[in-house]
Formats: sequence, structure tokens, C-alpha cells
Amino acid sequence: MIVNAVARVVAALNSNRRPGEIGAAAGCAVALALIPAGNLIWIALFVALFLVKVNLSVALLTLAALSPFAGLTDPLLDSIGYRILTVAALQGPLTTLYNLPIAPFTGFNNTLVAGGLALGLVLWIPVYAAARAFVQIYRNTLRAKIAALPPVRWFVKLPIVQRITGWVRWANGAYSRVR
Repeated sequence: MIVNAVARVVAALNSNRRPGEIGAAAGCAVALALIPAGNLIWIALFVALFLVKVNLSVALLTLAALSPFAGLTDPLLDSIGYRILTVAALQGPLTTLYNLPIAPFTGFNNTLVAGGLALGLVLWIPVYAAARAFVQIYRNTLRAKIAALPPVRWFVKLPIVQRITGWVRWANGAYSRVR
């Protein structure tokens, strides 16, 4: 399964897909990785990931790669969330929001959730821009150099890799016919 996910990411990098879709996927994955899972905000953003036009393979693989390291940012997220939740002007609206029936399930009053959401929103644009620039640089200069490396040529000739590549090409063709 992980090989298939990596193959789809490589296919996305090499395809004619718009770099913005890959950049948006990376930005969404970083934002999701910073928010602790298990609250309504995380669940809603994760579901929204499937409803917007982003490369799901890139988003899910990036989320899976970053999630184990998200705990390292907890002290930073806690301080950011604490600063947001203790702003005097927000006390009234936050209390009103907390007293609504479903709002406590969002976890907005948790410093890690508030800090993760805020930092994720702030980091989305730089991550989007960096990922988009990486895709363009990769396609323009790095793709040919990487494809010419002997280990890559050997790897591509493996039967399992050729089979997965065929599946990905077929899926991309079916996807483009549906659109």
C-alpha cells in the first residue's frame, strides 16, 4: 500500500497535473498535521480535503509522514493557543461559542487545537508556495537528472514497479476521461 502511495506521488509529480493542486495538498496536510486529531475541527478539515481539488495522494502521504512528528510542536502550539484563548476581547464570543450544543466537540477551547489551527492557517501559504515551486523546479530540471541515475533506471525495470506504473497510468487516464 505504501508503495502504491509513493508511486502515485511520483506519478503526480511527473504528470501534467497543475502544481497548485500538489502545493495545496501539501499545505492542507501540514495544517492537518498540526491540529490534534479526534476533534470535530480535525474531522471536518479532513473530510473537506476530499471535497476540494487537491492531489489526495500527496496530501495523505504528507499527513502520514508529518503526523508522528507533530508532538514535537506541542510546546509552541500550546503557547500560541494560550495567547489566542486568553485575549480579553475574545472571552465573550468564546464563551458564547462554548455554550452552543456542538461547539465543545470542536475542541476550540483546547490550547493545542487553537494553536495548531492558527499556525496551520499561517503556514498554509508558505508551504503551498514552496511545494508549488518545488514541483516546477522538479519538472523543469530535476526530473531528467533523476531518471538518468542508474539506480532509478534499475528500479523502474522491476516487474512490480512496471505493473504499478501501468495501474497508475490507467487510473490517471480513467480520471481524465471522467473529468
